[in-house]
This record gives sequence, C-alpha cells and structure tokens, in this order.
Amino acid sequence: MKKNVFSLLALFFLFTLESFASDQFKVLHQVTGPIETNCYLIYDLESKDAALVDPGGPVTTLTDFIKAKRLKLKYILITHQHIDHTFGVPDIRSMFPQVKLCMHKDEYRDFFTQKEWALKNYGPQWFAEGRKNPEIAKLFDFDEKLLKMPEIFVEDNQTLELGSLKIRTIICPGHSPAGTCYAAGNVLFSGDVLFYRTVGRIDTQNGSKEEQIKSVRKLYSMFPDATVVYPGHGQFTDIGSEKRENQRITPAGGEWCATAQAKSN
Repeated sequence: MKKNVFSLLALFFLFTLESFASDQFKVLHQVTGPIETNCYLIYDLESKDAALVDPGGPVTTLTDFIKAKRLKLKYILITHQHIDHTFGVPDIRSMFPQVKLCMHKDEYRDFFTQKEWALKNYGPQWFAEGRKNPEIAKLFDFDEKLLKMPEIFVEDNQTLELGSLKIRTIICPGHSPAGTCYAAGNVLFSGDVLFYRTVGRIDTQNGSKEEQIKSVRKLYSMFPDATVVYPGHGQFTDIGSEKRENQRITPAGGEWCATAQAKSN
C-alpha cells in the first residue's frame, strides 16, 4: 500500500514539474544543489529523444522520469562550466553511457582552474565560510577529472537534433568566457546570462560586463517577445517582459550600460 502511495505521489510531482508543452516537445524542470540550480529535461514527443540542461546536482526525479517513459537521453547540454551547473554530470554519464556531453571548449578549459581562480580572487575566508555548509563543501571538493572530455564541443549557431526538434546554440560571453544558450521552438535556456528581471554576475573567472551587456541585448534582438526563457536560477520569464522591465540591461540602456559608459569616459 505504501509503495502505491509513494508511486502516486511521485507521479503527481512529475506532472507538476512540467514547465512547457507543445505538439512537438515537452520541458520538465527540477531545482538541484545548494545554490538551487535549475536543471531542465527537454524531449521530442515522437522520437523520445531527450536532453538534460545543466545537471548541477542529483536530478533523480528527472532521471526516474527518463527511465519510466523510456526516453533516449542523447545529450547533456552545459550552459557554462561553473560547478553548480556541472556537478551531476559524472553520475548521469554513468547512468546513461550513450549520452553525449556538450560544452564550449573555453568553458571546459576554465572548469579545471575555477577553484584556483576563486581562491585567489575571493580569498581563503570565502572558502572557509562556504565549507560550513556540507552541500557547498561537496562542490568545493569535486574532483575535476570526473567530468572527462565532452563528446561535442559546441560552437555558435550550431544545431543539435532531438528527433525532428532542432536545438540551436547561441554563444553569450559575459558571466563566463563562452556561456552557451540553447534555443528550441519558442523556448530559450539562458543559463546565467539572463534571469527574471536581472542578469548574471560578472565577478567571475573571465567575466566581463561589456560582454554581458552585448550578450543580453543579443538575446533581446534575436528572439520574439513571446519566447519563454528558462534561466539557470530562479523563476521563468520571457523575452518581451525582460526587454520592458529588466532594469539592469534594456534594449537601449539600463543600469549596467550606464555604469560601463561612465567607466569608459
């Protein structure tokens, strides 16, 4: 009896995870890890081909769904190399040996120096404070060698296919050297480039305010207002409302643009 109840509760939970559905594909969502990273599952309804975006920790609900629905996990799509977006990759690769890890070469390069960079730039006290949280400590202690080489080094305007569904890559530096957004249908996985009413921080390894401004405005210009935006953290949004209400970077200015302009004068 208990097993049936748990199964029903799990099924209900999965249905509540559904973020987007069309006649062609679905998107499901799970928050994972101590920094509450959004991980997404996107799959083509006809072929059952699937991809996971940014598994920053255990995503058991999504992997159980993949198995239950007999989806064919084809790709792990990484928006950028930060450990809170990549921590769960080794376990998923072990679970689904056929999956291909997709990541930009510059992001893969910086993955192996992010701890050294953070220690130098944030200081030992930052690490000491972080270690007080056991879950954060796990991120600090991650063995970088476990990530292993990606099967696909993505480039700008590349196309990946899930059955008949085409996923396009858009390279958007700023938060990281080559942050990668993934677009499919009328949805956009923006990583830490664009958030609900704000944008990604740039006090990060190879971060750049100027590049972040260009990248966000690039997304504003590339996609229709109705495009649903699934960010790396926080709630979902859309291009139109961000163009109107995101005060950090607007199509014509914003707080960050003003700051960057002041520094250049």
